[in-house]
Amino acid sequence: MAGKVRHLVNRSGRFHARLVVPKDLRAIVGKSELRLPLGGDYHRALKLLPSAVTQLQLQIGEAEHKSGQVSDVPRYPMMADQMAVAHYNRRLAFACLMGRVLRRFAP
Repeated sequence: MAGKVRHLVNRSGRFHARLVVPKDLRAIVGKSELRLPLGGDYHRALKLLPSAVTQLQLQIGEAEHKSGQVSDVPRYPMMADQMAVAHYNRRLAFACLMGRVLRRFAP
């Protein structure tokens, strides 16, 4: 059985991306949590979840910038496009490795 998917909540048959706003930023954001609706289909919600979480993280980052509490270590170390490139490179390296392994056992 699979575990819970992080940042995905089901409310009355509808899926939402949910991110808790840090306590020090709640006064600026005006909320204790941020949500984005993802629809009623679970598989579609899973596909939309990464971009929705990125949007919510961006809102928290903007609030952090407005507060003037920007630290040396960012709350979310990579931007969405940086994460996508890193993920693509890992998948490409894995595909190259699998190609080499499979060729070794080919007749």
